[in-house]
Parts: sequence; structure tokens; C-alpha cells
Amino acid sequence: MRILSVIESLTWGGAERLLVYILPRLQSRGHVCEVAALFPPYFVAPALEESGIVVHRLNLAHRLNMVAAIAKIATLCHQGKFDILHGNLFYAVMYTAMSRPFAASQRRVVSFHNCDYDRYPSDTPLKRARKATHKWLMRHWIDGWAAVSQEVARHYQAHFGLQGIRVIYNAFPLDTLRPVAGLDVAAVRARYGVSAADFLLVTPARFVRHKGQRFALQALTLLRERGLRPKLLLLGQGPSAGQLSDMVKELGLQEQVIAHDPVPHGEVLRLIQAADALVLASLNEGFGIAAGEAMALEKPVLATRVEGLKELVEEGVSGLLVPPADPVALAEGIESLMCDPALRERLGRAGRERIETHFSADAVAGQWEKFYRSLLDDRGPPKA
Repeated sequence: MRILSVIESLTWGGAERLLVYILPRLQSRGHVCEVAALFPPYFVAPALEESGIVVHRLNLAHRLNMVAAIAKIATLCHQGKFDILHGNLFYAVMYTAMSRPFAASQRRVVSFHNCDYDRYPSDTPLKRARKATHKWLMRHWIDGWAAVSQEVARHYQAHFGLQGIRVIYNAFPLDTLRPVAGLDVAAVRARYGVSAADFLLVTPARFVRHKGQRFALQALTLLRERGLRPKLLLLGQGPSAGQLSDMVKELGLQEQVIAHDPVPHGEVLRLIQAADALVLASLNEGFGIAAGEAMALEKPVLATRVEGLKELVEEGVSGLLVPPADPVALAEGIESLMCDPALRERLGRAGRERIETHFSADAVAGQWEKFYRSLLDDRGPPKA
């Protein structure tokens, strides 16, 4: 099969990392995989290209440049003679569907990565029209739908009335994503002003409200009252950065909290391994790929009991789950990890075992292969 994956950009997000993890596996099975990224940045393009994946940088001036996007996608379809056109994330999904009248021979697939549809307000005529268009396109000009978790599948079944959304979980390359023997933990920590003696929590996530970093800050103040002062490294950027910075000052957490811009993915993995635990305080999470990476690296995970995280982490077995928006429960979870090294070790081992059993890249690549083939075997006249 010849497969073109269309995505908005190539940042360090979960959907982008999924391409890095899965496409080389599909290519090793004899398929041809290429990627079309609509607009910059293209951070993970080199990782894809090192694996033999061709990356087309479409360089759209604006994400709403619909005519140029459709024209470029249709041109790639004709030039590459692809069998499958696979859209990821909102604008890439929209333009993948809208290119159908100009390149009708490909079977079109979309991946749903989150449960954000409820949070997109329908408070203007334009937004209502955008939602209606999106729903129509998904129902009429897309041939197959996949979701990264059961909760995400239920979310879009409810909104679009779609039947047959396939659940294919995100996955991790077990041969490369494993603890690095001999990692200089002290050197990694020192780059961020953290000593080897500090208990270090790491949270790699965008600075947006639904990632819930503010609840982690509140949990630190509760722990301080109990004489516990872990360090928290926040990796990311986004519209909530200013609010989080102000909150750190208001709570007097300047000596405990380090906020850092995003770093290359390899450095994120080194930081996770150098930390004592990964914390995700999200209010919603379609899957939680950072949590899965920490589990693969045998690091304990403390996360919220939301959507895809409930399907990834076995509560109390391969990680700790607490209610969302609950700094008291979050503080108790952190305290449990700080005070019980045996618990941290047990959760880390069980996390790795769970990834190996249920979320290996090789197994999930096989699921994608079967899904694509089922669409090609069921090839009828293109949807009108």
C-alpha cells in the first residue's frame, strides 16, 4: 500500500509522535509511507526522514488557506498514486476530506485524537457553520474513522452519529523506547537546576488550562505544609504560561517549580528517566502518550482518572490515578510516591509490562495494516 499521512504541523505533540512510532513499522512491512505537513514547525521531520519517510512541507501561510491546502493535497495524491489518505488533527482532517472531488481514488481515513469537540463553542454563526461542515464531511467524504481510545470513539459517535469507529490505541517502539543504561542522571538534572538529591516530578504538556498544571502547583503548597518539597519541572509553552508564572510567585514556589520551553523529544525522554515520577494533572486526555512513554521507561506515573488515561493506566497496578481538579488527591499521590521507593519501583516495572503487552508499535502497526486493507477490499464507488 501507498499511504500519505496528512497532519497540521510536526511539533512534539502526541499525534506527531505517533507518526514517528508507527510509520517506520508500516514501511518495514513493505508499504510506502509519506507525510504531508500543512504548515510549520516541522520539528519531528528529521526523525521521520531518518527512518526513510518522505516528508512534504506544504508551507501554508495560514491554517485557513483552504484553497492552497486542497490543491497541494490533491496534487500529491495524483503524483504519489496513494491508496490511503490519512488525516490527523482538525485542519488536516478537513482538508483531507475536502480534497475528495479533486482526487477521488484514494480511500480516506481520519484519526480522532481527543475529546475536544464539546469545548469548541458554537457561539457565532461562523463556528456553527464550521461544526456543521465538519460533521457533514466526516459522514460523507471519509471512508474510515479511527480513535485513539474508547472514550474518544464514544465522543465522536455521539457528536457525528458515526457507526464503526475503529479503536486503535497509540503505541510505542519497545526496541528504542527503553531505559538507557548508564544515563548520567545528575548531568541531566543539572541542566535544569535540579540536584541529584531532589525528588523530581516532570510534566511535559502544553501550557493550556485543560492540562491542569495549576492543580499540581496547588498540590505542592499542600505538601509544603507537611514538610515535603519536591521539585516540579514543567516543559511546554502556551497561552497559560503567564498565569502559571504568576501563580508560582503568588504561592511562593519559585524554588520548587521550573518552567522550561519545549525541548527535543530525545531530551524529554532523558528527563523522564532522570526524574522520580511523571505527573499529568489533565482535566481531559484523549490518550496520554507522555504517560505511556514514562511507563515504557519504567518510571511511575501519577495521572488523573480521565478518558484515555483510564484505558492506558491500570489504577494501582501500572500507575496511580486520582480525580481531576483535586489538588488534595494529587498531593496524596505525590506523597505516596515520595515516601515509598518500593512502590515507585513496582509501578515502573508494571508500567513497562503493560506497554509491552498492550501497546507495542509492532502490534499496533499490524492493526493499522488490517484496517487499511479492509477499506481497500471494500472499495466501492467513491462517496459523492
